[in-house]
Amino acid sequence: MLASGSGGNTTFIEAGGARVLVDAGLSYRETRRRCAQAGVDLSELTDVLLTHEHADHCFGAATIARKVGARVHATCGTLQALRDPPPAEQCFALPRDGSLLLGRALHVRALPVPHDAVEPVAYVLEERLEAGRCVRAAVVTDLGCAPRALAKALCGLDALVLEMNHDARLLLEGPHPESVKRRVRSDLGHLSNAQAAQLVGRILHPGFQHLVVAHLSEHSNTPSHARREAEAVLEVRNSRAALHLAGQARALPPILLDPGLSLRHPRQLALFGN
Repeated sequence: MLASGSGGNTTFIEAGGARVLVDAGLSYRETRRRCAQAGVDLSELTDVLLTHEHADHCFGAATIARKVGARVHATCGTLQALRDPPPAEQCFALPRDGSLLLGRALHVRALPVPHDAVEPVAYVLEERLEAGRCVRAAVVTDLGCAPRALAKALCGLDALVLEMNHDARLLLEGPHPESVKRRVRSDLGHLSNAQAAQLVGRILHPGFQHLVVAHLSEHSNTPSHARREAEAVLEVRNSRAALHLAGQARALPPILLDPGLSLRHPRQLALFGN
């Protein structure tokens, strides 16, 4: 499995014969450029998975789908809320149970999340291999809190892309209007560094290998604030997982998961996120 983040809330995944974007927040041209920098050919894209309809997650979806012929998957609510939807014949509503098979062996599960969108989800992506082995990664951004059911569904991951949107103090002291601050802090807003760290602490296990911290606010967070919270929870839990901070300006370089560290002994997973 290959998963890559190219900035603008976009993650590229290649596994089981499928090549997938989780969200498409950048233009077609910029997405193609950043994918090329990471050694990924956007023209080989087969599918796009949208988490919700906010522009920073779906801005490029329609153009990318038209240019490369990719299928676009999302909840019914998200598809109906898109301001610039892809061609109807390329749009596919997620099944009621949120489960989807892409390619030969990439199993996708959509998880409902609390956010101020019509029908938002996070995604767990699992490549099932021979002899019952598998590799699991998740992309979880744009949620105001982490319900128990979500944390349970994220157990057993090899890698996680997770938002650490804001530092609580920086948000309160920052330049945003009070209405925006209330929205961000609400249960339908975004995870703070502390909330995200708490979620990480609930899902850590010996086979967890990589944590990619993403979706940092430019005005209400800093890389050092997010890193401090993430490192603290990894240290407390004696986790050997590697920590990566993703920015909006460019993709992270490839990250390879060591098959020897996983409890399930999967084959290699490369992950780079933004």
